[in-house]
Amino acid sequence: MKFSSALFVIALSMMTACSGGQKEQVKAPAISVVKPAPQLENEDKQQVIRNVAALKKGIFAFANEKGQKLLADPETASYAGEEPLIAIGQTGKLLTVRYSGKQQATPEDDGRQTVHNFNDQAGQLYEVTEGAAEPNETYFIIPESQLPAEALLTIQRVDPKHAGADEQELRKIKESKGREVEQAWPLIELPDGKSVYLVQFVRLGDDMLASLAVKDGDTWLYHDYPATYDPYSTWRVDDGGEVQPELFTFLFAAKSTSGLVLGVQWMGTEGENVSLLSVTDQAITDLGLSYGRYMAPI
Repeated sequence: MKFSSALFVIALSMMTACSGGQKEQVKAPAISVVKPAPQLENEDKQQVIRNVAALKKGIFAFANEKGQKLLADPETASYAGEEPLIAIGQTGKLLTVRYSGKQQATPEDDGRQTVHNFNDQAGQLYEVTEGAAEPNETYFIIPESQLPAEALLTIQRVDPKHAGADEQELRKIKESKGREVEQAWPLIELPDGKSVYLVQFVRLGDDMLASLAVKDGDTWLYHDYPATYDPYSTWRVDDGGEVQPELFTFLFAAKSTSGLVLGVQWMGTEGENVSLLSVTDQAITDLGLSYGRYMAPI
């Protein structure tokens, strides 16, 4: 390409000016720096249980006399070398724990999962590193990433001796379940407006039915405990054919992405049964993780 003489002269003069005398430094254009927005405190913290199915990998254990150790069944998988662990019990009390090895049984082991037999029974041992466990109480051990503290709900216990379901609630239970109600008791209240009831339905021949019922506004959901009538032991040994609300307690209640999770404890004359229930808007589902503590005589 050919340049005109005028353009050539202009270019030559510019080159001469740049080469003569002290060279002027050409400043680079300023770079606009955009600072990231400040991160809100707890923004990244997990506020709910995101993977309810992962709770099935948790384990149950009970505390020793000083509340410094927890013992799980010997056949359970240990959390040796895993991420930080927590133990939850007593309606949501949270402890920090770590795996400390296997405990071997002694000749004095009487087979009972109680504080008095703690040092003699075989099991997986966990040390409480923060907090103190209540002696002989049951706890649920899980990596803290699976059940964040922020997901735990405050549980308000209702004394069933002084509070029963009212007439409107009894009618709603009958209509939603399609069965006459023998008795119903509120057990706990949760801060999100939900309540948990124990219901015993009227006997139909030898067909017996009790349910844990979650009330959410006008909606009632049920987790059923069907049984065959026995005048001495219908649901539990020596229960006399009745459920008793004072024998139901809760390890914890926690928010999940689909609703909430309840840790349910049901005491009987021979010991305690523990289960985890997932509650959604449509149903209550047993997660399939259960624990039975043989404790007789209690």
